[in-house]
Amino acid sequence: MYGDISVEMLSQSESPEWIIRKFRLGYADETQDVLHLNYTSWPDHGVPTVNAIESILQFVHIVRQQANRSKQPIVVHCSAGVGRTGTFMALDCLMQHIREHEFVDILSMVSEMRSHRLSMVQTEEQYVFIHQCVLLMWQKKKQQSITSDVVYENASKT
Repeated sequence: MYGDISVEMLSQSESPEWIIRKFRLGYADETQDVLHLNYTSWPDHGVPTVNAIESILQFVHIVRQQANRSKQPIVVHCSAGVGRTGTFMALDCLMQHIREHEFVDILSMVSEMRSHRLSMVQTEEQYVFIHQCVLLMWQKKKQQSITSDVVYENASKT
């Protein structure tokens, strides 16, 4: 209990880089279930390691799946709400964009985000990390395209 608000953790699952928790919040006669997804391997003012690019993209995908299922608003936040938050939001937007398009303009996307909140994507290191992630996204998209283009046909001799 936190004053008149009750908080109950319903479940928790962990991976090496993140924790997913489900909470039930209560106030008066109302309850609300909340899903809390926490990427734990991302240092403040920094980026995950290059080896964690696959992991952060998987995490972004999990968050997007949950968002599409629940249709409820998402809150993305780090300590200041700009560096890691902006980097994560850029990755989510770019991942969705790449699915539908054959081009990306990372600079324009980050500039658009900054028009709504200053300092989104706070460091050069975070900006480079976005580019590294986008490169992997493109490689995966290209690989999926090559795999889906393979056509097999059984031909019978007549």
